[in-house]
Amino acid sequence: MKKNSDLSRARLLAKAVVLGTSLTLLPITAAVAQSLPPGMATPGSADLQQVIRQALMTNPEVQAAWNGLNAAGHDVGVARGNYLPSIDVAAGIGREYTEGDGRGSYDTDFAELTLNQMIYDGFATRSEVERLDRAKLVRYYELLGASENVALEAARAYIDVSRYRDLVRLAQDNYADHQRVFNQIEERVRSGAGRGVDLQQISGRLALAESNLMTEASNLHDVTARYQRIVGSLPAENLAPAPQLDDRLPPSVAEAVNLAFEGNPEFHAAIENIEASRAEQAGTRAGFQPRLDLRGRTGTNNESGIAGRRDQHSIELVASMNLYRGGSDLASFRAASDRVEQSVNLRDKACNDVRQTTQIAYNDTQRLREQMQYLNEHRQSIDRVRGAYQQQFDIGERTLLDVLDSENEYFEASRAYVNAEYDVVLADARTLAAMGQLMQVLGVARDDMPSLAEMGSEGVELDPSVICPVQGPAGFTLADLTGGVNVPAPVRGPDVTLSADALFAVNSADLTPNARTELDALVNQIRDRQDLGGIVIAGHADSTGSDAINDPLSQRRADSVADYLVSQGIPRNLIETRGYGSRQPIASNDTAQGRQQNRRVEVTLETRQESASRLQQQEQQAAAVFGSVPNPSPQKPETPVRAIEATSGIYASIPQEVAAVEDNEMASVVPQNAVFLQVAALSQEASAVGLRDELSRVLDRPATLASGSGLHRVRLGPIDSRELAELQTRLDRMGYHDAYAVRG
Repeated sequence: MKKNSDLSRARLLAKAVVLGTSLTLLPITAAVAQSLPPGMATPGSADLQQVIRQALMTNPEVQAAWNGLNAAGHDVGVARGNYLPSIDVAAGIGREYTEGDGRGSYDTDFAELTLNQMIYDGFATRSEVERLDRAKLVRYYELLGASENVALEAARAYIDVSRYRDLVRLAQDNYADHQRVFNQIEERVRSGAGRGVDLQQISGRLALAESNLMTEASNLHDVTARYQRIVGSLPAENLAPAPQLDDRLPPSVAEAVNLAFEGNPEFHAAIENIEASRAEQAGTRAGFQPRLDLRGRTGTNNESGIAGRRDQHSIELVASMNLYRGGSDLASFRAASDRVEQSVNLRDKACNDVRQTTQIAYNDTQRLREQMQYLNEHRQSIDRVRGAYQQQFDIGERTLLDVLDSENEYFEASRAYVNAEYDVVLADARTLAAMGQLMQVLGVARDDMPSLAEMGSEGVELDPSVICPVQGPAGFTLADLTGGVNVPAPVRGPDVTLSADALFAVNSADLTPNARTELDALVNQIRDRQDLGGIVIAGHADSTGSDAINDPLSQRRADSVADYLVSQGIPRNLIETRGYGSRQPIASNDTAQGRQQNRRVEVTLETRQESASRLQQQEQQAAAVFGSVPNPSPQKPETPVRAIEATSGIYASIPQEVAAVEDNEMASVVPQNAVFLQVAALSQEASAVGLRDELSRVLDRPATLASGSGLHRVRLGPIDSRELAELQTRLDRMGYHDAYAVRG
């Protein structure tokens, strides 16, 4: 058990949340939800473009590549200097002593100016200039590659900081919920209404919630440190959501790979490196050729010890050629040739790396978007389950362990969904970076970055014959993985089965006078259904006649029943008719009794959810056959039981101004322990608002939204406890089978 000081602190924290016995996750106060450990952020706001631009100007990796490009430009100037003459000047003074000629010791001095102009060096200078020009382009593409990599890493750090801030807030929510339940169980135990084992269970789970919170805070610390390393400063307190990049992705992975070949700077650097190696190889051939220089010299000296000076002037054309250098020239040529092959190998490796990186990143963009639908559905389902578990716990049908397990599963489901939301944005950025387009799409670059034209290049020329094949592993969807899995679904039996002999004469589709009695009973049953979504009428025959007779006859009989229902006021757009002939017998056709049972009309009264599922399945089957859905039916309202909806946007809650208005209104009129019926939990605010308004109109009841943890919960109430059962029945008839009561 925690110390009294800890309990007091926990109670103060619990007062910051909406009180109640339900474990439904409610938004905790802004002070808790937005609190971050100190020293983890700087005041202010920032967006992704600002952060990447700052990283490009300050990151050491980009700065090193920039200085490498500048140095490569100077190297080209060094090589070009060999085209120009070399001029040297020399002067000196001294004293000499000579024996035997009577001069003895005397002073000497000289001054000389020499000029040397290379005429021919076996194209060594030309090859060196070309090599260094190519090397400069290699450095340029390496700078672009370093910039794209740093832009991607800055985006990754930005996304991860936002991700773990959200995960810390989720862990704070989870901790607050467990602390609240701990306080409730402790109060029960103190009053004698609870069991000590329940207090031990919630104490252990509270410790786990504290550990989870510390883990997420530690993860936030680590990604914040990585952010500082890449960007150069701590992240701002308020980070804007990352922009959506999916609209800039190509429609297929093959097109993405082709665009990567055309735009990836590291691949282009590898191609230019081949040309630099070839220029180096050409330069080594100069060792096997003569050299021709023009030399000029002029000077004056007094070096003979005789009074007077002597001037000398000369100009000469000098040819020279090495005859033997110990095999060094041949070894240089062979080494350069091997480096050409090495650069080709490196280009192939770069090609394979670019293809792999693009294929993986692009596949992640598709897989994660589909996966998010299932993760969101799982999160919403667990949100409903934990509410139901809390109700069952309150009446003794569930243990506290069941409730805590459902709470922990919701926490993990929320974590998985948040991670998927950020992962899909990161996958988009990875794909664009692999194609060399991330900076272009975001509109960021160094202000001093030269263009290819300023570098004197038109870009690399791609040779399709040497580029690695685009084909790779095919992408997949869940349908591809489950297509071969044949799990028979439970057969939905008809609600009403009518004997065809009682409705029709032999070989006739006209209703008999006695048919009215049975069909009127069916009409009354249909009118009593408030959750009706569709009516399927199926005609069946025995095997007496041929299919050419039975099929149209069974269809006409189904149509006759449908026409009668329409004449009694049943809407035609709810009815679908089918004729199966003798293909679906329910008894043996070998006996008269069996054949009589097979001559029947089956009527299935579908709920809204069943009807929506059947229409969706029919559209999917039509799409598989025709490639698109022909003449699609008008879209029906979303089925709130499953809360199936498209997911979009970064993990967000209801706008503060909306929440503030609703909270203020509710706080002024709603008792603290008022009862509500939670109908659905939706991830899109617009859908939740629409459902709230529809329920309020149809049921003539107040409806509200309770938003938190990325879900917008539609609730009816406050409700008098005496009306609870009746309202749940009405909701069940409307198709909202999973509504449950919450307090607060």
